Amino acid sequence: PFYGYETITRLCGCVVRSLFSCPDEMPASSSQKRFPTIAHFIAYALYRTKLHTSVVFTELYLLSRLKYKFPYSKASSGHRLLIPTFMIAHKLLDDNSYENNSWAVVTHGIFSLQELNQMEREICRFLQWQLCIDPEDLADFEIRVWKNYGVDGTCPPFVPSLKVCGSPSIDGEPVSPLQG
Repeated sequence: PFYGYETITRLCGCVVRSLFSCPDEMPASSSQKRFPTIAHFIAYALYRTKLHTSVVFTELYLLSRLKYKFPYSKASSGHRLLIPTFMIAHKLLDDNSYENNSWAVVTHGIFSLQELNQMEREICRFLQWQLCIDPEDLADFEIRVWKNYGVDGTCPPFVPSLKVCGSPSIDGEPVSPLQG
């Protein structure tokens, strides 16, 4: 079930699979437990946390920034990218965010608290702690994501131009404020 979040979570899954060439399902572990698809995983996270869907677009923006920094990166599991970035996005948008041990519950126990802490630190390091997102850039990003992915559910390759807060850019390439 999608808990009423089917459209946004399918969109999220489509973007992540497109950006990082990852499968929709997490590879089975030695226990052969079947894991939820990316869309079901995010739907359950939104359902359990009751967070606004703006967290999803903040998460996708950060993941797009990560892809921009590492254009050849691929992922064996979108779940490992999504949940720590979801945690970071929530912390950026809400001062009263959930503690990381609560996120372990949200992940159906797929990830331990230690794994979540490590994944969160790694994402922050890979992003060089450039987590600030200009609200206007985020609004523009959301429009472009819906336009590129939301119309018919196809997953075209798409890496939007991004910039770090306060840093002007031209087509994703940072420019000096003097060049603006």
